[in-house]
Amino acid sequence: RRIKNESRMVRLARLLQDGLVGVVLPLVLLVDGAAAYNNGPMAYAPLLGWQTWCAVGPCGTDLCTDEQIRATAIALNTTSGLQAKGYEWLVLDDCWHPSRDPANDTLVPDPERFPYGMPALIAFVHSLNLKFGLYTSVGTTTCHGGWSPGSYGHYDVDAQTFAAWGVDYVKMDWCGDLRTPFGHVEFSRALNATGRPIVLELCRGLYQEEDAWGYAPSVAQVWRAAHDHHDTWSSTLEQVAALENVTAWSGPFGWAYGDMLMTGGQGCGDKTTVNATEPPTHCPGQTEAEYRSEISLYAVLASPLLVGTDVRAMTDLMTSLLLNDDVLAVNQDALAKPAYVTSSCGDKAYVRRLSDGRVAVAVPNFDDDAVKHRGACLDDLGLGGDWGATNVTVRDVWLNTTLEEGAFTEDGEYKRPIDPHDTVFLILELTTDVLEAPPPPPEAAASAEVDHHHHHLAGGRGGGGGGASAAAAS
Repeated sequence: RRIKNESRMVRLARLLQDGLVGVVLPLVLLVDGAAAYNNGPMAYAPLLGWQTWCAVGPCGTDLCTDEQIRATAIALNTTSGLQAKGYEWLVLDDCWHPSRDPANDTLVPDPERFPYGMPALIAFVHSLNLKFGLYTSVGTTTCHGGWSPGSYGHYDVDAQTFAAWGVDYVKMDWCGDLRTPFGHVEFSRALNATGRPIVLELCRGLYQEEDAWGYAPSVAQVWRAAHDHHDTWSSTLEQVAALENVTAWSGPFGWAYGDMLMTGGQGCGDKTTVNATEPPTHCPGQTEAEYRSEISLYAVLASPLLVGTDVRAMTDLMTSLLLNDDVLAVNQDALAKPAYVTSSCGDKAYVRRLSDGRVAVAVPNFDDDAVKHRGACLDDLGLGGDWGATNVTVRDVWLNTTLEEGAFTEDGEYKRPIDPHDTVFLILELTTDVLEAPPPPPEAAASAEVDHHHHHLAGGRGGGGGGASAAAAS
Protein backbone atom coordinates (compact mmCIF):
# COMPACT_ATOMS: atom_id res chain seq x y z
CA ARG A 1 0.00 0.00 0.00
CA ARG A 2 1.15 3.55 -0.65
CA ILE A 3 0.26 4.69 2.86
CA LYS A 4 0.06 2.81 6.13
CA ASN A 5 -3.01 3.51 8.27
CA GLU A 6 -4.43 5.11 5.14
CA SER A 7 -8.09 5.34 6.10
CA ARG A 8 -7.28 6.93 9.46
CA MET A 9 -4.92 9.40 7.87
CA VAL A 10 -7.27 10.35 5.07
CA ARG A 11 -10.16 10.87 7.51
CA LEU A 12 -8.00 13.14 9.66
CA ALA A 13 -6.76 14.99 6.58
CA ARG A 14 -10.31 15.68 5.48
CA LEU A 15 -11.31 16.90 8.92
CA LEU A 16 -8.35 19.25 9.02
CA GLN A 17 -8.99 20.52 5.51
CA ASP A 18 -12.66 21.13 6.26
CA GLY A 19 -11.80 23.02 9.42
CA LEU A 20 -13.48 20.48 11.70
CA VAL A 21 -10.41 19.91 13.82
CA GLY A 22 -9.25 22.93 15.72
CA VAL A 23 -5.71 21.78 16.46
CA VAL A 24 -2.97 22.03 13.83
CA LEU A 25 -0.90 18.87 14.12
CA PRO A 26 2.62 18.45 12.75
CA LEU A 27 2.13 17.00 9.28
CA VAL A 28 4.50 14.17 9.95
CA LEU A 29 2.10 12.81 12.61
CA LEU A 30 -0.46 12.16 9.90
CA VAL A 31 1.67 9.41 8.44
CA ASP A 32 2.28 7.67 11.76
CA GLY A 33 5.72 6.34 10.91
CA ALA A 34 4.87 5.10 7.44
CA ALA A 35 7.66 4.09 5.11
CA ALA A 36 7.96 5.05 1.47
CA TYR A 37 5.63 3.11 -0.76
CA ASN A 38 7.32 0.13 -2.41
CA ASN A 39 5.91 0.55 -5.90
CA GLY A 40 7.98 -2.22 -7.43
CA PRO A 41 11.38 -1.75 -9.04
CA MET A 42 10.45 1.51 -10.81
CA ALA A 43 11.67 3.76 -7.99
CA TYR A 44 14.05 1.35 -6.30
CA ALA A 45 16.99 3.52 -7.38
CA PRO A 46 17.01 7.22 -8.30
CA LEU A 47 15.16 7.67 -11.58
CA LEU A 48 17.04 8.44 -14.79
CA GLY A 49 15.36 10.18 -17.71
CA TRP A 50 14.37 13.38 -19.48
CA GLN A 51 11.83 16.10 -18.75
CA THR A 52 10.51 19.10 -20.65
CA TRP A 53 10.92 22.66 -19.33
CA CYS A 54 14.26 23.91 -20.63
CA ALA A 55 14.67 21.97 -23.88
CA VAL A 56 13.32 24.15 -26.69
CA GLY A 57 13.81 27.53 -25.03
CA PRO A 58 14.96 29.13 -21.77
CA CYS A 59 13.78 27.38 -18.62
CA GLY A 60 10.08 28.10 -18.27
CA THR A 61 9.33 28.14 -21.99
CA ASP A 62 8.30 24.50 -21.72
CA LEU A 63 6.61 24.07 -25.07
CA CYS A 64 5.92 20.53 -26.21
CA THR A 65 4.13 18.84 -29.08
CA ASP A 66 3.37 15.30 -30.15
CA GLU A 67 6.05 15.55 -32.83
CA GLN A 68 8.71 16.85 -30.44
CA ILE A 69 8.00 14.21 -27.80
CA ARG A 70 8.15 11.39 -30.33
CA ALA A 71 11.45 12.72 -31.66
CA THR A 72 12.83 12.97 -28.13
CA ALA A 73 11.72 9.42 -27.35
CA ILE A 74 13.57 8.21 -30.44
CA ALA A 75 16.66 10.18 -29.36
CA LEU A 76 16.55 8.62 -25.90
CA ASN A 77 16.15 5.19 -27.46
CA THR A 78 18.86 5.44 -30.12
CA THR A 79 20.94 8.46 -31.08
CA SER A 80 21.75 9.84 -27.63
CA GLY A 81 22.84 6.54 -26.09
CA LEU A 82 20.90 7.46 -22.95
CA GLN A 83 18.43 4.60 -22.75
CA ALA A 84 21.23 2.04 -23.00
CA LYS A 85 22.66 3.60 -19.83
CA GLY A 86 19.36 3.40 -17.93
CA TYR A 87 17.65 6.69 -18.79
CA GLU A 88 14.14 5.35 -19.31
CA TRP A 89 11.76 8.10 -18.19
CA LEU A 90 10.17 10.73 -20.43
CA VAL A 91 8.14 13.28 -18.47
CA LEU A 92 5.98 16.13 -19.80
CA ASP A 93 5.97 19.09 -17.47
CA ASP A 94 3.46 21.98 -17.56
CA CYS A 95 3.36 22.06 -21.35
CA TRP A 96 0.53 19.81 -22.47
CA HIS A 97 -2.11 22.34 -21.35
CA PRO A 98 -5.20 20.25 -20.90
CA SER A 99 -8.76 21.44 -20.51
CA ARG A 100 -11.64 19.51 -19.00
CA ASP A 101 -14.32 17.72 -20.97
CA PRO A 102 -17.59 19.29 -19.72
CA ALA A 103 -19.36 15.97 -20.14
CA ASN A 104 -17.30 14.03 -17.58
CA ASP A 105 -14.68 16.42 -16.14
CA THR A 106 -11.79 14.36 -17.55
CA LEU A 107 -8.61 16.04 -18.76
CA VAL A 108 -8.18 16.56 -22.51
CA PRO A 109 -4.74 17.54 -23.92
CA ASP A 110 -4.35 20.61 -26.13
CA PRO A 111 -5.73 19.36 -29.48
CA GLU A 112 -3.37 21.49 -31.57
CA ARG A 113 -0.26 20.23 -29.83
CA PHE A 114 -1.49 16.66 -29.41
CA PRO A 115 -3.85 15.99 -32.31
CA TYR A 116 -3.78 12.20 -31.85
CA GLY A 117 -4.53 12.30 -28.14
CA MET A 118 -2.39 11.31 -25.20
CA PRO A 119 -2.99 7.49 -25.24
CA ALA A 120 -1.51 7.22 -28.75
CA LEU A 121 1.60 9.18 -27.75
CA ILE A 122 2.05 7.14 -24.58
CA ALA A 123 1.70 3.90 -26.55
CA PHE A 124 4.46 5.07 -28.89
CA VAL A 125 6.76 5.89 -25.96
CA HIS A 126 6.03 2.49 -24.42
CA SER A 127 6.79 0.79 -27.74
CA LEU A 128 10.39 1.99 -27.28
CA ASN A 129 10.52 0.46 -23.78
CA LEU A 130 10.45 3.90 -22.20
CA LYS A 131 8.21 5.04 -19.36
CA PHE A 132 5.95 8.07 -19.56
CA GLY A 133 5.11 10.85 -17.10
CA LEU A 134 2.65 13.73 -16.99
CA TYR A 135 2.24 16.87 -14.90
CA THR A 136 -0.58 18.24 -12.80
CA SER A 137 -0.96 20.50 -9.77
CA VAL A 138 -2.47 19.89 -6.36
CA GLY A 139 -4.43 23.18 -6.50
CA THR A 140 -7.07 24.59 -8.82
CA THR A 141 -4.65 25.59 -11.62
CA THR A 142 -1.16 24.68 -12.80
CA CYS A 143 1.87 26.93 -12.45
CA HIS A 144 2.53 28.02 -16.03
CA GLY A 145 0.46 31.18 -16.07
CA GLY A 146 -2.56 29.43 -14.59
CA TRP A 147 -3.66 28.43 -18.10
CA SER A 148 -4.60 24.88 -17.24
CA PRO A 149 -6.78 23.25 -14.61
CA GLY A 150 -5.14 21.60 -11.64
CA SER A 151 -6.39 18.44 -10.02
CA TYR A 152 -8.08 19.95 -6.97
CA GLY A 153 -11.59 18.52 -6.71
CA HIS A 154 -10.73 15.91 -9.35
CA TYR A 155 -8.11 13.75 -7.67
CA ASP A 156 -9.93 10.49 -8.29
CA VAL A 157 -11.00 11.20 -11.85
CA ASP A 158 -7.53 12.46 -12.82
CA ALA A 159 -5.83 9.45 -11.26
CA GLN A 160 -8.19 7.13 -13.13
CA THR A 161 -7.58 9.04 -16.37
CA PHE A 162 -3.81 8.84 -16.02
CA ALA A 163 -3.99 5.12 -15.25
CA ALA A 164 -6.30 4.47 -18.21
CA TRP A 165 -3.89 6.29 -20.52
CA GLY A 166 -0.95 4.19 -19.30
CA VAL A 167 0.89 6.94 -17.42
CA ASP A 168 3.81 5.67 -15.30
CA TYR A 169 4.77 8.88 -13.43
CA VAL A 170 2.89 11.94 -12.22
CA LYS A 171 4.57 15.19 -11.22
CA MET A 172 2.28 17.10 -8.85
CA ASP A 173 3.14 20.79 -8.58
CA TRP A 174 2.26 23.23 -5.77
CA CYS A 175 0.18 25.88 -7.56
CA GLY A 176 -3.35 27.18 -7.73
CA ASP A 177 -5.83 27.99 -5.01
CA LEU A 178 -6.80 25.44 -2.35
CA ARG A 179 -3.44 23.68 -2.43
CA THR A 180 -2.82 21.73 0.76
CA PRO A 181 -0.72 18.81 1.97
CA PHE A 182 -3.95 16.88 2.25
CA GLY A 183 -4.37 17.18 -1.47
CA HIS A 184 -1.08 15.30 -1.75
CA VAL A 185 -2.45 12.62 0.55
CA GLU A 186 -5.71 12.36 -1.37
CA PHE A 187 -4.06 12.19 -4.78
CA SER A 188 -1.65 9.53 -3.56
CA ARG A 189 -4.63 7.53 -2.32
CA ALA A 190 -6.39 8.02 -5.65
CA LEU A 191 -3.36 6.79 -7.60
CA ASN A 192 -3.09 3.78 -5.33
CA ALA A 193 -6.75 2.98 -5.89
CA THR A 194 -6.22 2.66 -9.66
CA GLY A 195 -4.23 -0.54 -9.22
CA ARG A 196 -1.58 0.69 -11.65
CA PRO A 197 1.95 1.28 -10.31
CA ILE A 198 2.56 5.00 -10.87
CA VAL A 199 5.48 6.97 -9.45
CA LEU A 200 4.37 10.17 -7.72
CA GLU A 201 6.64 13.22 -7.53
CA LEU A 202 5.73 16.03 -5.15
CA CYS A 203 7.00 19.31 -6.58
CA ARG A 204 7.24 21.51 -3.50
CA GLY A 205 4.93 21.75 -0.52
CA LEU A 206 4.90 22.07 3.23
CA TYR A 207 6.86 18.83 3.62
CA GLN A 208 9.93 20.93 2.76
CA GLU A 209 9.54 22.66 6.13
CA GLU A 210 9.27 19.40 8.10
CA ASP A 211 12.02 17.26 9.60
CA ALA A 212 12.94 14.23 7.49
CA TRP A 213 10.76 15.60 4.65
CA GLY A 214 7.63 15.23 6.77
CA TYR A 215 4.84 13.32 5.07
CA ALA A 216 6.46 13.16 1.61
CA PRO A 217 8.13 9.73 1.90
CA SER A 218 4.81 8.19 2.90
CA VAL A 219 2.82 9.43 -0.09
CA ALA A 220 5.38 9.76 -2.89
CA GLN A 221 8.44 8.16 -4.41
CA VAL A 222 10.12 11.44 -5.41
CA TRP A 223 9.97 14.84 -3.71
CA ARG A 224 11.55 18.11 -4.73
CA ALA A 225 14.04 19.60 -2.29
CA ALA A 226 13.88 23.23 -3.42
CA HIS A 227 12.40 25.64 -5.95
CA ASP A 228 12.91 25.27 -9.70
CA HIS A 229 16.42 24.69 -11.01
CA HIS A 230 17.55 27.18 -13.66
CA ASP A 231 20.60 27.16 -15.89
CA THR A 232 22.80 29.27 -13.61
CA TRP A 233 25.55 28.43 -11.14
CA SER A 234 23.71 30.14 -8.30
CA SER A 235 20.67 27.97 -8.96
CA THR A 236 22.82 24.83 -8.94
CA LEU A 237 24.24 25.87 -5.56
CA GLU A 238 20.70 26.40 -4.26
CA GLN A 239 19.69 22.88 -5.27
CA VAL A 240 22.78 21.32 -3.72
CA ALA A 241 22.30 23.26 -0.48
CA ALA A 242 18.73 21.99 -0.24
CA LEU A 243 19.96 18.40 -0.53
CA GLU A 244 22.88 18.66 1.88
CA ASN A 245 22.60 16.59 5.05
CA VAL A 246 18.88 15.93 4.49
CA THR A 247 19.16 13.14 1.95
CA ALA A 248 19.84 10.60 4.69
CA TRP A 249 16.13 9.83 4.54
CA SER A 250 16.38 8.98 0.85
CA GLY A 251 16.54 5.32 -0.06
CA PRO A 252 14.85 2.62 -2.13
CA PHE A 253 11.40 3.80 -3.31
CA GLY A 254 11.82 7.34 -1.95
CA TRP A 255 14.24 10.03 -3.22
CA ALA A 256 14.86 13.71 -2.55
CA TYR A 257 15.23 15.44 -5.92
CA GLY A 258 17.30 18.46 -6.97
CA ASP A 259 15.08 19.15 -10.00
CA MET A 260 16.21 18.77 -13.61
CA LEU A 261 19.82 18.68 -14.73
CA MET A 262 20.85 21.59 -16.94
CA THR A 263 23.64 19.60 -18.61
CA GLY A 264 24.64 21.12 -21.94
CA GLY A 265 22.50 24.22 -21.62
CA GLN A 266 18.90 25.29 -21.97
CA GLY A 267 17.30 25.97 -25.34
CA CYS A 268 17.87 29.18 -27.28
CA GLY A 269 14.40 30.17 -28.49
CA ASP A 270 12.59 33.30 -27.38
CA LYS A 271 9.75 32.54 -24.99
CA THR A 272 7.17 34.21 -27.20
CA THR A 273 8.23 32.89 -30.60
CA VAL A 274 9.95 29.54 -30.09
CA ASN A 275 8.47 26.65 -32.01
CA ALA A 276 8.76 23.29 -30.32
CA THR A 277 9.55 21.63 -33.63
CA GLU A 278 12.50 23.88 -34.51
CA PRO A 279 15.93 22.21 -34.75
CA PRO A 280 17.28 21.73 -31.22
CA THR A 281 19.94 24.13 -29.99
CA HIS A 282 21.73 24.87 -26.71
CA CYS A 283 22.49 28.22 -25.11
CA PRO A 284 24.45 27.23 -21.98
CA GLY A 285 24.06 29.36 -18.90
CA GLN A 286 26.92 27.62 -17.07
CA THR A 287 30.51 26.66 -17.80
CA GLU A 288 31.63 23.12 -18.50
CA ALA A 289 33.21 23.08 -15.04
CA GLU A 290 29.87 24.04 -13.47
CA TYR A 291 28.02 21.30 -15.35
CA ARG A 292 30.62 18.79 -14.10
CA SER A 293 30.03 19.97 -10.55
CA GLU A 294 26.26 19.76 -10.97
CA ILE A 295 26.21 16.12 -12.02
CA SER A 296 28.99 15.12 -9.59
CA LEU A 297 27.06 16.48 -6.62
CA TYR A 298 23.69 15.18 -7.79
CA ALA A 299 25.29 11.73 -8.13
CA VAL A 300 26.76 11.55 -4.63
CA LEU A 301 23.62 13.07 -3.09
CA ALA A 302 21.50 10.37 -4.78
CA SER A 303 19.16 12.74 -6.59
CA PRO A 304 17.16 11.43 -9.53
CA LEU A 305 18.83 12.48 -12.79
CA LEU A 306 16.21 13.84 -15.17
CA VAL A 307 17.77 15.88 -17.97
CA GLY A 308 15.96 19.14 -18.69
CA THR A 309 17.83 20.07 -21.86
CA ASP A 310 17.38 18.87 -25.44
CA VAL A 311 18.78 15.37 -25.87
CA ARG A 312 18.00 15.42 -29.60
CA ALA A 313 21.22 17.44 -29.89
CA MET A 314 23.75 15.75 -27.63
CA THR A 315 26.92 17.79 -27.28
CA ASP A 316 30.29 16.23 -26.47
CA LEU A 317 29.95 17.56 -22.94
CA MET A 318 26.50 16.01 -22.50
CA THR A 319 27.83 12.67 -23.71
CA SER A 320 30.83 12.75 -21.39
CA LEU A 321 28.77 13.65 -18.32
CA LEU A 322 25.42 11.92 -18.75
CA LEU A 323 26.81 8.62 -20.05
CA ASN A 324 29.69 8.39 -17.59
CA ASP A 325 29.69 4.92 -16.04
CA ASP A 326 31.30 6.04 -12.78
CA VAL A 327 28.72 8.79 -12.27
CA LEU A 328 25.86 6.38 -12.89
CA ALA A 329 27.32 3.66 -10.67
CA VAL A 330 27.56 6.10 -7.76
CA ASN A 331 24.11 7.58 -8.35
CA GLN A 332 22.36 4.24 -8.86
CA ASP A 333 23.78 2.53 -5.76
CA ALA A 334 20.39 2.37 -4.04
CA LEU A 335 21.70 0.52 -0.99
CA ALA A 336 24.22 3.25 -0.19
CA LYS A 337 23.25 6.20 1.96
CA PRO A 338 23.52 9.53 0.14
CA ALA A 339 26.62 11.62 0.77
CA TYR A 340 27.34 13.32 4.04
CA VAL A 341 29.08 16.68 4.14
CA THR A 342 32.46 16.92 5.80
CA SER A 343 35.87 18.57 5.33
CA SER A 344 38.73 17.27 3.21
CA CYS A 345 42.09 19.03 3.40
CA GLY A 346 40.20 22.00 4.87
CA ASP A 347 37.70 22.17 2.01
CA LYS A 348 34.02 21.24 1.89
CA ALA A 349 33.58 17.67 0.70
CA TYR A 350 30.72 15.28 -0.05
CA VAL A 351 31.40 11.65 0.88
CA ARG A 352 29.27 8.65 -0.02
CA ARG A 353 30.07 5.14 1.19
CA LEU A 354 29.04 2.74 -1.56
CA SER A 355 27.50 -0.65 -0.92
CA ASP A 356 30.50 -2.52 -2.38
CA GLY A 357 32.89 -0.92 0.12
CA ARG A 358 34.22 1.82 -2.14
CA VAL A 359 33.86 5.50 -1.24
CA ALA A 360 32.86 8.34 -3.57
CA VAL A 361 34.25 11.78 -2.75
CA ALA A 362 33.31 15.04 -4.46
CA VAL A 363 35.25 18.20 -3.56
CA PRO A 364 34.23 21.40 -5.42
CA ASN A 365 36.22 24.57 -5.93
CA PHE A 366 33.69 27.19 -4.85
CA ASP A 367 36.07 30.06 -5.52
CA ASP A 368 34.72 32.36 -8.23
CA ASP A 369 38.06 33.34 -9.76
CA ALA A 370 41.06 31.25 -8.78
CA VAL A 371 42.34 27.78 -9.65
CA LYS A 372 42.53 25.77 -6.42
CA HIS A 373 43.95 22.40 -5.40
CA ARG A 374 41.18 20.07 -4.29
CA GLY A 375 41.07 16.38 -3.39
CA ALA A 376 40.98 13.82 -0.60
CA CYS A 377 42.76 13.82 2.74
CA LEU A 378 42.14 10.36 4.19
CA ASP A 379 42.37 11.40 7.83
CA ASP A 380 39.56 13.92 7.31
CA LEU A 381 37.01 11.61 5.66
CA GLY A 382 36.19 9.45 8.68
CA LEU A 383 36.78 6.18 6.83
CA GLY A 384 38.59 4.28 9.57
CA GLY A 385 42.09 3.08 10.30
CA ASP A 386 42.37 0.67 7.36
CA TRP A 387 42.31 3.53 4.87
CA GLY A 388 45.97 4.49 4.63
CA ALA A 389 48.16 6.18 2.06
CA THR A 390 49.67 2.91 0.79
CA ASN A 391 46.58 0.73 0.44
CA VAL A 392 43.98 2.89 -1.30
CA THR A 393 43.51 3.17 -5.06
CA VAL A 394 42.07 6.32 -6.58
CA ARG A 395 39.67 6.51 -9.51
CA ASP A 396 39.74 10.14 -10.69
CA VAL A 397 36.46 10.24 -12.59
CA TRP A 398 36.92 13.38 -14.67
CA LEU A 399 40.52 12.53 -15.56
CA ASN A 400 39.36 8.99 -16.43
CA THR A 401 42.37 7.54 -14.66
CA THR A 402 42.89 4.94 -11.93
CA LEU A 403 45.98 5.30 -9.73
CA GLU A 404 46.85 2.13 -7.87
CA GLU A 405 50.15 3.13 -6.28
CA GLY A 406 51.61 6.40 -5.20
CA ALA A 407 48.41 8.38 -5.56
CA PHE A 408 48.56 9.64 -1.98
CA THR A 409 51.37 11.43 -0.24
CA GLU A 410 52.80 9.98 2.96
CA ASP A 411 50.32 12.18 4.80
CA GLY A 412 47.40 10.60 2.95
CA GLU A 413 46.64 13.48 0.56
CA TYR A 414 45.59 13.34 -3.08
CA LYS A 415 45.01 16.78 -4.59
CA ARG A 416 45.14 18.41 -7.99
CA PRO A 417 44.38 21.88 -9.40
CA ILE A 418 40.91 22.56 -10.79
CA ASP A 419 39.24 25.61 -12.29
CA PRO A 420 36.73 27.80 -10.45
CA HIS A 421 33.40 26.02 -9.87
CA ASP A 422 34.81 22.64 -10.98
CA THR A 423 34.81 19.50 -8.83
CA VAL A 424 37.30 16.72 -8.17
CA PHE A 425 35.23 13.52 -8.23
CA LEU A 426 37.00 10.47 -6.81
CA ILE A 427 36.15 6.85 -6.08
CA LEU A 428 38.42 5.36 -3.42
CA GLU A 429 38.94 1.64 -2.92
CA LEU A 430 40.95 -0.43 -0.47
CA THR A 431 43.48 -2.70 -2.10
CA THR A 432 42.67 -6.42 -2.26
CA ASP A 433 45.11 -7.51 0.43
CA VAL A 434 43.31 -5.30 2.95
CA LEU A 435 39.83 -6.37 1.86
CA GLU A 436 40.51 -10.12 2.06
CA ALA A 437 40.07 -11.65 5.49
CA PRO A 438 42.89 -13.86 6.75
CA PRO A 439 42.30 -17.62 6.34
CA PRO A 440 40.84 -19.41 9.37
CA PRO A 441 43.21 -21.51 11.48
CA PRO A 442 43.34 -25.18 10.42
CA GLU A 443 41.43 -26.44 13.43
CA ALA A 444 38.50 -24.10 12.64
CA ALA A 445 38.27 -24.85 8.90
CA ALA A 446 36.24 -28.05 9.18
CA SER A 447 33.80 -26.48 11.65
CA ALA A 448 33.32 -23.47 9.42
CA GLU A 449 32.54 -25.70 6.43
CA VAL A 450 29.90 -27.60 8.42
CA ASP A 451 28.31 -24.35 9.60
CA HIS A 452 28.21 -22.98 6.05
CA HIS A 453 26.61 -26.16 4.67
CA HIS A 454 23.96 -26.18 7.40
CA HIS A 455 23.14 -22.52 6.81
CA HIS A 456 22.71 -23.12 3.07
CA LEU A 457 20.31 -26.00 3.64
CA ALA A 458 18.32 -24.06 6.20
CA GLY A 459 17.82 -21.17 3.79
CA GLY A 460 16.47 -23.29 0.93
CA ARG A 461 14.93 -21.57 -2.10
CA GLY A 462 13.14 -18.98 -0.01
CA GLY A 463 15.76 -18.20 2.58
CA GLY A 464 18.77 -15.92 2.82
CA GLY A 465 19.43 -13.51 -0.01
CA GLY A 466 18.16 -10.00 0.44
CA GLY A 467 20.21 -7.37 -1.26
CA ALA A 468 19.20 -5.33 -4.25
CA SER A 469 17.45 -8.05 -6.24
CA ALA A 470 15.37 -9.27 -3.35
CA ALA A 471 14.41 -5.76 -2.31
CA ALA A 472 13.50 -4.77 -5.81
CA ALA A 473 11.30 -7.81 -6.24
CA SER A 474 9.48 -7.36 -2.94
